[in-house]
Amino acid sequence: MKTINIMRQVLHHIIIIVTAILLTNCSGKGDTSQSNIPDETVYTRADSLVIGAGMVDNFERVITLSDSLVAAGELSPIRANNYRGMAYVSMGDMQKAIEYFSLASADDNPPAEDFWEYINAGSNLANLQNAQHDLDGAIRTALLFIERLKKVDHPCHSSELPNLYFCLGNTQIKLERTDEAMKSFDDAFYWLKICMNNDSTGKEMRTAMRTLENIAIAHLNIEKFDEAEKWINREDSLLAIYKTKAVADSTEVDFIHALITLNRAQICQVRGQKAQAARYYDEYTTSDFCKSAEGHIQSCAYLMAAHRYSEAAHNFTYLDHFMKSRGLELDMETIGEELVPKLRSNYYAGHKDSALQTAMKIAEAYDSALIRQKHSDAAELAVAYDTQGKERQIAEEQARNRLYTTISISVGIGALLILGFAIFVFRLWRITKEKNRILAQQITEAVEYREKLREQKKEQKKIQEAKDESDAKAGLSISDLTTLDDEQLFLCLRDMIENEQLFLQPDFGRQTLIDRTGLTKECIGAAFSQGCDRSSLPAYVRELRLDHAIRLMNDRPSITVEQVCQCSGFTNADTFTRNFRTKYGMTPTAYKQTLSGE
Repeated sequence: MKTINIMRQVLHHIIIIVTAILLTNCSGKGDTSQSNIPDETVYTRADSLVIGAGMVDNFERVITLSDSLVAAGELSPIRANNYRGMAYVSMGDMQKAIEYFSLASADDNPPAEDFWEYINAGSNLANLQNAQHDLDGAIRTALLFIERLKKVDHPCHSSELPNLYFCLGNTQIKLERTDEAMKSFDDAFYWLKICMNNDSTGKEMRTAMRTLENIAIAHLNIEKFDEAEKWINREDSLLAIYKTKAVADSTEVDFIHALITLNRAQICQVRGQKAQAARYYDEYTTSDFCKSAEGHIQSCAYLMAAHRYSEAAHNFTYLDHFMKSRGLELDMETIGEELVPKLRSNYYAGHKDSALQTAMKIAEAYDSALIRQKHSDAAELAVAYDTQGKERQIAEEQARNRLYTTISISVGIGALLILGFAIFVFRLWRITKEKNRILAQQITEAVEYREKLREQKKEQKKIQEAKDESDAKAGLSISDLTTLDDEQLFLCLRDMIENEQLFLQPDFGRQTLIDRTGLTKECIGAAFSQGCDRSSLPAYVRELRLDHAIRLMNDRPSITVEQVCQCSGFTNADTFTRNFRTKYGMTPTAYKQTLSGE
């Protein structure tokens, strides 16, 4: 179910799971050299005091204790900031949590005894950035800590990597980089299997099942139903193994099995297999989880899709209790993703009074949600919306509603339905605009990163080859090139293409390299297919041209798309636009408009 409630619940579970893994597996003393990173937890009296306060949900005391123990020199700043961050997550203050997780993960060379707390803080930071829609920040943080973990040959690092890869994949899904997301999810699954190899407590299997559930939900949210089914099947297979374990938790079994059957009901319903969907849903209703407030709310997506509006309306009666138990507030997302469906379910079920009450709640909640949104994005809202006028409109609408009689109720419902859908459309417009801004920023940073990476590779190549000055001037002869292996030949051809900017020639292709080097087309093809991670010379050249186009649009704001096309080596604007959209998910025109703030 694609709701903000699920996103926050997933985030909460991830932080709890990762923290549990950290506290039971990894800690110690020393520096950050691989030989000194500890295998077992070594707690001080200070750690025990802070953790004890957290276990009884006294999060204010967690913060107070962390402050005083750091001041007394009994608790390291990294551990203290990580404890503070987790406390603020539990209290619902995500901005404060991000601040402290950032502090805890800021040290590039943490002491060995704090290394796993440092990694844990980075993992928590990436997940929070994802939940708060700082997608470029989430990707940078996840990639940074994945890279740092991979440099450490240590058994504990496989416990942290699945969460980081899941966060990376989930962020890539939001940026519509689905191919990259699939790879990240596969990497997460790979490390989950490593974690489970020596799992005697069942804890790693429970973590794995919940991670697989989150991956399945990520695919359902983007309507990749075949992929979602693959992950659901993996989750189901793992559940079957887990149930045979002596340490299996019956509550966890019921919870995971319930989610699996509900997910399958949604997939079958979308595919038109309505009878099978109904059977899965009936099986879901027999679970203990279905009887909980969360279980009722989770099932609403299927019930709405199946046009079972009366049942959905009944389940939505648990919404207030569920949101209160989770500490959730009514914001622009929950209004659009929870209250509007609740309004529709009551309306189509014929519950006119309930529909009217929900519509009134939407109007009232929208007022305060708009104010909160204004504080976080004041400039955009000032242009996009007349806040005072809307407040006056809502106040007048509420005054009129208080005078409604039984005869005028149907008219009021219609008016409020229009208002609800108008709010929803407005929200979608804002999300699209913000997505384009984030995507454009991500594209620019990705191009800058690749450019820096190319420069680094060139420097490394110079150092490794140690060419003397005379060889550099003379260049390579055909006999030199033919003695190189595919990797070395690719590097030579790459330098020739990039240094001489051959890719900017519209007619550049394999024949150009043949003419310049005397190599055969088979040699050149093998160099590009075997010597790098790209499949062909055209794909490599296309990426160079697109990166060049991005730099032109950033460096020369007044340049036209047609000029960018010509200067980047593309033969026509249609080819340029098609390739740009395929790689970056937006047109060159939309990218330029986003850069200029239009």
